[in-house]
Order: sequence, then structure tokens, then C-alpha cells
Amino acid sequence: MKISYSSFNTFNTCPLKYKFTYIDKISVPKRPELFFGGLIHSVVQFALKKDPLMPSYNELIEFYKKNWDGSLYKDKEQEKQYFDFGKNMIFHFHGTHKPGLRDIIATEKYFAIPLSKKHELSGVIDRVDKLPIGTLEIIDYKTNKTLPSQQDIDQDFQMNFYNLAIKELWPETENVKLTFYFLKPNIQMSTTRDEYTLDMAKKEIIKTADIIEKTKDFCPTVNKFCDWCDFKNRCPAFADSITTNDKEEKIIEKFLIAKKAIDILEPEIQKIMNKNKKDVLKHKNIRIYRDGDKKLSIRD
Repeated sequence: MKISYSSFNTFNTCPLKYKFTYIDKISVPKRPELFFGGLIHSVVQFALKKDPLMPSYNELIEFYKKNWDGSLYKDKEQEKQYFDFGKNMIFHFHGTHKPGLRDIIATEKYFAIPLSKKHELSGVIDRVDKLPIGTLEIIDYKTNKTLPSQQDIDQDFQMNFYNLAIKELWPETENVKLTFYFLKPNIQMSTTRDEYTLDMAKKEIIKTADIIEKTKDFCPTVNKFCDWCDFKNRCPAFADSITTNDKEEKIIEKFLIAKKAIDILEPEIQKIMNKNKKDVLKHKNIRIYRDGDKKLSIRD
């Protein structure tokens, strides 16, 4: 199986969210903050791909405006806050980035590399530079409003994925520089990983991938991110928080009685079909069909 940092982190945060996202592939509405972060990344990539030239600030803003979607925000005030926030980031990035001075060898670098006999490591690296001393620098752009500590950067697991990828894609490279570029304060924070750390990270990723493959019951894990989860309305961990009136309670009760009856009677229908070697039964003007997966359906 392919495992990315996003899927790895999602499973370890909440297995049920992993199932909804990566197995059931349930679509969710666009979140304003995620759309915003994605658009800022697109603006940066638009600029980087012009290197060694640099688009003007107005060109970047035009690209930003052209791809903006104001319908995602709850009101004009929130939209303006986000839009102005983005303009400020673009202004600082444009003033800081010096095209042609760095040897950019890849942008939005997709990778899918062997992790073990059964698994692949996958993901996308924002930018890879070749430094004058011959080593490589990974740069990951962030739109966070607050800065992490250096300790957080040193322990960030996402960079383990990227460093493992670089070792496979450019095996001659040693001592990869890992840099987070925080666009709001226009600050870069860097770190490195030693061989022991990368080896332990690789083992942990493989272990998680093995667990995912063997998991049959993806149980929810209540955590600090639940209030922002797109699947909270589907989560059994929060079923007790739903308030129902008397009419709705009666509907729920009738459903449970009907479902219990179906669970008891469906095997009996299967037996009748098996006995008669037929995948369809007729009762008055109604027919019961059985498909190739042994699922029953009713049609007029």
C-alpha cells in the first residue's frame, strides 16, 4: 500500500477518520482555511516555476485574485480578513525571494518510493534546492498563524517522510537540510535528521502501514481535533450528543425494530433462494433480487 504523511498522521490520530477519508473516500465541503493554504501554495509555486525570473508583485496578486473563491467564507468580513492576510504573505514572499541566487532543482516534487516489500512512501515536496556545498535543502511552505518552537521543528515527523524520499531519489546526498518556510512572519526554521532517527521513523511508518492493512474495525479516537472534524456528524463517539424530539425517537425505534427483523429474515430468504437455485423471488407484484455479492434488493 502507499502511505503518505497525511494518511499516516490521520490513522494515528483517528482510525475512523482514516477509513472515511482513504477507504470510503467520502467527499467533504471545502474548508476556508484549507482552501486558503492551498491557494497560497499555488501562488508560491507559480513564482518558483518562473525562476530565474520573478513575476512582479502585481502578477502574483492577479494570480491570487483569479483563483480566489469568496463563496467559501461565512461573510464579507471573514473573506476580507483571509484575502488581506494572503496579500500580506505574498508581499513578504515577493520581497524576500531572490530568483537565480538559489539552484532550485525541483518544485512540487511527487514521490512514490519503496518503503518495504509491501509498502510505498508517497507525497509531494514543495521545493528542493541544491546548496553551494553540494547537499540538498528541502523547503516546505507553511501558512500557520503561529510559529512552532525549534524543538517542535526538530521532532516534526513530516520531515522524516521527505528526508527518506530524498535519500532514495538522490542517494548520493548526505546531511539534508530540512526547512520550514513560514510565510506569515516570513521566517525560515531549519533542522536535520541523523541516520538513527530516519531508521526509527522508517520502522514506525512500516509498522503503521502493516496495522492499517490488518485493521478491520476502524474505531474512532476522541481527541482535541474532533470539533474541527468533517466527519463528526457520522462519528459514533458523538451519537449521544444528538438531541431528538418524541417524533424522531419513535422513527428511530421503528427503524431499529425493522432492522432487527430484516437481520433475522434475510438469512431465511437466502435459504429459500439456495433451495430453489434462483436469485429472484416473486411475491405478488414485488420481486426480491440477489446480486453477485449475495446482497438482496426489492423491486416492483
